[in-house]
Amino acid sequence: MSKPIRMRVNTKSDKCDLCNRPRNKVLDLFDLNVNNQIITICDLCNEELFRRSLSATCYVNRRLKDKHDMKIIQARNRLKY
Repeated sequence: MSKPIRMRVNTKSDKCDLCNRPRNKVLDLFDLNVNNQIITICDLCNEELFRRSLSATCYVNRRLKDKHDMKIIQARNRLKY
């Protein structure tokens, strides 16, 4: 099964698709492939994406889990092993 989110360093694009910064104004550009839709992002936009993803993960982890949530967690754990 293919992974739904993939990422690689981009060496060909001239600018970030999100903020339009040119290649000579950023450290790196990355291709972010989400469900076969590819966007090119710069290191600054990648930092922002990471910060927001981490915030969402922290929200999920600190939230009190109900019975429904626990069933989902247990089902995911069974799939891992």
